[in-house]
Amino acid sequence: MSRKTQFRLLVLVTLGWLGWAVWSFMEEPEPFTLRVVDDVGEPVVNAVVAAEGRQLGLTGDSGMLDVAPSGALVEVSAPGHFSSTFTITPPDDGVFDVVLKALMLRGRVVDPDGTPVAGVSVEAGSAVGQSDEDGRFIVRGAEPGTVRVNRPAWQEATFEWSGGPGEQQIQVEPIIVKAVHVTGEAVEERLDEFLEMADTTELNGLMIDLKAEEGVVLYESAVPTVAEVGADRPRYDLAEVVAAAKERDLYMIGRIVAFQDPVAARANPDIAVWDEQTGEPFTSNGQYFLDPTDPDARKYALDLATEACSMGLDEIQFDYVRFPDVRPESVHFDAGVSLDVRAEAIRSFIGEATEVLHPLGCAVGVDVFGFVTTSVDDGGIGQRWEDITSVGDVVSPMIYPSHYDSGWYGLEDPSARPDVVADRALTDAVARSAGKVVIRPWLQDFGYNAAQVRQQIEMAESHGMGWMLWNAMSEVTVAALERE
Repeated sequence: MSRKTQFRLLVLVTLGWLGWAVWSFMEEPEPFTLRVVDDVGEPVVNAVVAAEGRQLGLTGDSGMLDVAPSGALVEVSAPGHFSSTFTITPPDDGVFDVVLKALMLRGRVVDPDGTPVAGVSVEAGSAVGQSDEDGRFIVRGAEPGTVRVNRPAWQEATFEWSGGPGEQQIQVEPIIVKAVHVTGEAVEERLDEFLEMADTTELNGLMIDLKAEEGVVLYESAVPTVAEVGADRPRYDLAEVVAAAKERDLYMIGRIVAFQDPVAARANPDIAVWDEQTGEPFTSNGQYFLDPTDPDARKYALDLATEACSMGLDEIQFDYVRFPDVRPESVHFDAGVSLDVRAEAIRSFIGEATEVLHPLGCAVGVDVFGFVTTSVDDGGIGQRWEDITSVGDVVSPMIYPSHYDSGWYGLEDPSARPDVVADRALTDAVARSAGKVVIRPWLQDFGYNAAQVRQQIEMAESHGMGWMLWNAMSEVTVAALERE
C-alpha cells in the first residue's frame, strides 16, 4: 500500500471518529428524577425547581420531578422550607435526592389567666399544628405571614410571624355566650320576639331545641333514622333560623336530647335500654332511654349533630348524655353498666362527637347535672366531672338551686340562696376541671323573680363565665337582663 493510500485511510478513520464524537456529544442526555423531601423524609409537594432563572417545574404528590442533567446551578424552594442551591449531577440510580429543612413554628397557647389551652389549631399557611395539654405546639413547614389560632367556642386570634426562631406566646379567650333556651314551638311562633330580645338586651346567643325530650326532631331532617322511628315533627326551617340570627351576629347553639328518647326506644327496641324482667324497653317516670353503649344509639345523635352543624350552627349541645338515674337490676346495657363502663361510655361519646364536628367548625357542648361539679363520683349516671371536662369544648352544669336538697353547701334551703349555690357549684367546677373546656352554666329561670335570676347571672360572670337561662316553656325573665 502506497504512502498516499495509507494517508487517505488515516484521514477517513480520523474523520469517522470525529463524527461519532460529535454525534455522541450532541445526543440528548437521559432524564432522571429529582426527589425533594424534608428533613424527616416526607415528600415536599409543589417545590419549585429552577435553573439559571428558568423554572424547570413543580414536584408532584410524591415530591418528584423528572429533569435532565445540565451541570447548571439549580435552586429548589418550597413554602415553609429553607431553599437549597446546588449543582445537579446525574445519579447512578436515576434518582437525585434534595433535602429541604422545614421551617418550625413553636409556641404556647394560654388563656388570660395563663392556664394552658389544649386542642387549639395553629395554622401557618398550609401547615397546621395543635396545642397539647401544656398548651405547646410545633408547626412543621410553617409559612411566614399571618398565623391563625382557633378552637371552637374560643375567639380566633392571629399574629404575624417572620419565620424566625423563638417561641411564640399566644393568648386566647373563650367566647362569652349569654343565651336563653328556645323551644321548637317558640322558634316557630315567637322567633322575632327572641331576636328583638337579643337586639335590646345583653343576650348574644340563642339555644334552640333540635331534638327534644319527647324524642321528636323539630327541623326538617334527612337523617334516615328520623323517618324510620317516626320522629319527624318539623316546626321550623333550621337554615332560615340560623341565617336570621347570624344577621344579628348571634352565637347559635342547637340542643339535641341524646339518650332520653321515648320515640326511638319504642320504635327500635334494639337500641334501647332493655328491661329483661318485663321484656320491654325500660321506662321510669315516663322516660325511655337509648343505650349509651349501643353504637347505633350513639350514631343517631351524631348523625343529627352533623346535619345540623352543616346548616351553620356554632355549637351542638348534647343533653341527657347519661345513663338513667333510676334503674333496677333487670335492665340491660350492651356493654354493661359498671362505673368504669358508664364513665367511659359518656367520655368516649363526647370525644367521638368532637372528632365528627370539629372539622365542620362546630363546638361540642354537653349538659350535666349540677351536683357533679361537687360530687366525687358519677352519680350512677356516667357523668364524672373530671372525665367530662377532659373532652369536648363546653360543659354546662345545670346548677338550679331548687334541685339541691337541704344540706347542700351547708344550706337548709338551697333554693332560697341562688347566689350561694351558684358560687359554690362554680367554684368547685373550676377547681376540679381538667382545664380543657369552657364552663358555661345553665341558670334557673323558673320559680324566681328577676332579682333572684340576676343574682345567678352576676355570680356566673364573677367567675368569668357566660351563662344560659333555662325555662322549659321559654318564658324568659327579661327584667333580669341588662338593657343595651
